[in-house]
Amino acid sequence: MLALDAMPIHVDALRVDMSMELKDQEMSGQSSGTDTSEQGDKGKKLTFSGRIPFIRVDSLTLLYTLASAKDEANTRKVYRIGHDIARALKIRTVKFTGRIQAREHDSLQAWNVSFELREHNSVAEQKEQRAKALTKPEQRENTRLKQALTDAEEATQ
Repeated sequence: MLALDAMPIHVDALRVDMSMELKDQEMSGQSSGTDTSEQGDKGKKLTFSGRIPFIRVDSLTLLYTLASAKDEANTRKVYRIGHDIARALKIRTVKFTGRIQAREHDSLQAWNVSFELREHNSVAEQKEQRAKALTKPEQRENTRLKQALTDAEEATQ
């Protein structure tokens, strides 16, 4: 069973695939070295596929409504996910991404549907943000600039 913001999405024969990109770049140039530079862990992606019977057209409508929903900033809406695999992978919030597809089944009175949800604000992203916050340089008062502005103001009077 899949739920987004506690709204159940009824899809029969639901299958889930998980993927995660571990970004790196080769540093060897023209040599035969195997060194790489890590470029961070990207968010996990869950790909769902299954069937929705024609008699449950409201489930298909709900799926497309959720996929196209926007928030106050007119960006794709973030949902709290409820699913066993998401829980196991510690995925709490997701956004629709890529393609959402519904096509008629060849022999059943149903639609084959597939869609992708990408992790939003991943654990790796949160760790990176915390590390940046700890190493952020402290901004001090710029007394030279203040003094120059004061001197310029006095000179014009």
